[in-house]
Amino acid sequence: MLSRNDYGMFKRVLITVIACLSAMLVVVGCGGAAPRQGKILLAEAQNSLVRRDYSDTITKTDRFLREYGGTREAGRAYYLRGKARLSLANIAGAKSDLQEAVNRSGNGDVRANARLALGQLAFDSGQMLLAEELYRDAITDIEVGKPPGDHAHYRLGCVLQRRGMWRKAELEFRLVAEYFANTELARRSSRRANATAWTVQAGAFAGESRSASLVKKLRAGGLVPAVRAILGESGPLFVVVVNKYETYQQAVKALSGVKKYQADAFVTVR
Repeated sequence: MLSRNDYGMFKRVLITVIACLSAMLVVVGCGGAAPRQGKILLAEAQNSLVRRDYSDTITKTDRFLREYGGTREAGRAYYLRGKARLSLANIAGAKSDLQEAVNRSGNGDVRANARLALGQLAFDSGQMLLAEELYRDAITDIEVGKPPGDHAHYRLGCVLQRRGMWRKAELEFRLVAEYFANTELARRSSRRANATAWTVQAGAFAGESRSASLVKKLRAGGLVPAVRAILGESGPLFVVVVNKYETYQQAVKALSGVKKYQADAFVTVR
């Protein structure tokens, strides 16, 4: 039989345990669905995001998370708020929300889209290993041959090319071309699939005369340009590229020299 002191200690421990469990339920969600008014609020937040009313998206998702943060839809709310913050250039806030969406959502589509957004942020900041991990994780949540698998495989291919893993990148681009034929990403993938090096693209023109004029100007500047003909949406394009580089970093270093003659030049694969 418990003494009065033992009983008092047991009671305090029990209260502490219950409080901790309650806090955990709030953080990770009890698994229940949000009530009808919560779902309506979340739908309104989605509509605001589509309308590019990012402030309203944040206001509505803030309210949802205050009132229904323990429900299974919390992950989606974090995702919507993360996308809105990303559009407002609040990178730190966006990263935090998107990671919460990954951690809190039981919905594979939400997790996949959040990882795609995080992957793009990692790619843009030069964190190729992290970007690769995020894109691969996103793919595990996407049904084969279904969107946003096209974006996931395409972006993964771009990461692998940036890392010089051309053969592995080709496999990702082939998947996009196979499963998402006749789309813009499929066309881009087909152009990138056989690439094995980097170059600087100085311009792309519908007429040969403009490309020839640019080539002449670049040669006069001591550069080594070449013209590639590709099929664009409206017909053939004559693409002017300058030199061939083994690494992305070498191409970036050469870019400034090309921009002296063509301001909108950029690095691409060859």
